[in-house]
Amino acid sequence: MTDFVQPKAVEMAADVKELKQEDLATKQTDQEDLASTKQTDEEDWLSSLPDDILSSILERLQLHEAARTSILSRRWRYLFIFRSQVVIDADAFHYKDNKSSMLALGDLAQRNACVVKATKSMLAQSSQCPISLLRIRFHLVEESIGIIHRVDGALSDRKIATVHFLILPEGHRTEDELVTNGRRFMRFFYAGPRAFTSLSYLHIHHLMLSIDDVVNVLNTCKKLEHLIFQSCECGFESVLQIEHPHLTTLVFDGCIFGKIELNWLPSLKCFSYWTWFFSQDQYPLSLGYVPQLSTLNLRNQASIMHKSIRLSELLCNATISLLDLDFECERIWVEPEAPKVFGPLFQYLQILILQNIHEECDLDWTMFFLEAAPLLKQVSIKVWDHACYNSAEEWQDMYQKGYNLPRWEARADLKHCNLKVLSIKGYQVEEKFTTYIRRVVEAAANLKLILLSHSGSCEQCEFSPSTRYPRTHEERLQIKEQIEEWRSSPLKIGFEPLECRPSPTK
Repeated sequence: MTDFVQPKAVEMAADVKELKQEDLATKQTDQEDLASTKQTDEEDWLSSLPDDILSSILERLQLHEAARTSILSRRWRYLFIFRSQVVIDADAFHYKDNKSSMLALGDLAQRNACVVKATKSMLAQSSQCPISLLRIRFHLVEESIGIIHRVDGALSDRKIATVHFLILPEGHRTEDELVTNGRRFMRFFYAGPRAFTSLSYLHIHHLMLSIDDVVNVLNTCKKLEHLIFQSCECGFESVLQIEHPHLTTLVFDGCIFGKIELNWLPSLKCFSYWTWFFSQDQYPLSLGYVPQLSTLNLRNQASIMHKSIRLSELLCNATISLLDLDFECERIWVEPEAPKVFGPLFQYLQILILQNIHEECDLDWTMFFLEAAPLLKQVSIKVWDHACYNSAEEWQDMYQKGYNLPRWEARADLKHCNLKVLSIKGYQVEEKFTTYIRRVVEAAANLKLILLSHSGSCEQCEFSPSTRYPRTHEERLQIKEQIEEWRSSPLKIGFEPLECRPSPTK
């Protein structure tokens, strides 16, 4: 009996084990099905949203990312094309596949070909959905004329409210390349009259144009509100006269002009002129009818050959509220002026930014701004004396930091009622900083905050100067106590956080 019972028991035990395994497998399958069902429900919940909400979600993605959603289902296939904002950027297209058939064309050509294809795809659709913004950033190569043609054609049968072009150069190192870029740009310009007439934003790089070309662009692009010229040339003797009804922002960055005359710009609010070439006979800029101009940014690495600027002469037709002057660690190219002359022009000035004042120069001369601007609320100063590039040896004698340093002796009884904030970047424990801060504290009765920070490190080469910036708590406490002795009312004094200070150079 025993011999027969034992095999039976073993068989039953095996059956029980098999049933348990099947039960476990069934439970696992049920859990997977439940998870799958839950995931499907979530996907269905997202897909059940109205088209306008899904389109709004997709607009927060870059175009090539939104296009990938078209593989999800039939419903998602065309949603991404109903975008009210179409932004196509050459830098957004990166290919890591070394087997790509386009790789032999080079990275620049490859990216730009993607921009051409994306533009044609987005604007070739029969959708009548209006576009509030069409913004395209592309390279100035021959193939890009397809972009101009497509935009020009789309404007004839689709409602596009705003058009932006950011045009990057193919080459920009030689004069021949600048000439080629200029000719190609003008060919694009004439190839798409509707496209350029509709532009509200235009940013062009590294072109050599004639004055007539620039005037033609301004006259044609009547809807322009933002115009940026970067490293564009018309010649050292050229005089560019600008008139435009709608321009609100105008920027010249590293351009070669003899002089720029803003003759009639009734809507201009912000003007920037960065780097002009030397002339001892005339100012690089003149302001005509610019009634709304409130923000002025001037930046230049001045040599002894540059004419020093009297702001009272330069700004005779403007009422500036924000003035940003960058001296690029070289000669100070503005002259201090008496408040009687200077005051009427700066009666609305509220924010003053003085950047890259070289370390050989004191700061007392800046007090003439305080005397002339009764509504001034904030003064920001950066002291810095490092450049990653050096002028050619034959030009070294022209760049003399100590040449004709500005001098100004502020009135002993000077009082200012509106200054609230004084910020000094590049602060050091030196007499010139101490003297300057004391004069401001004693003059500005309602000063609330003083910010003293380290000069930081160079963004290009990571150079970090060795300075006497107060790093320890004891040093900072001593400086705070010293400043607080100069006034009776409360004054907050802030320093750069210790954890943010740059590492010292080796």
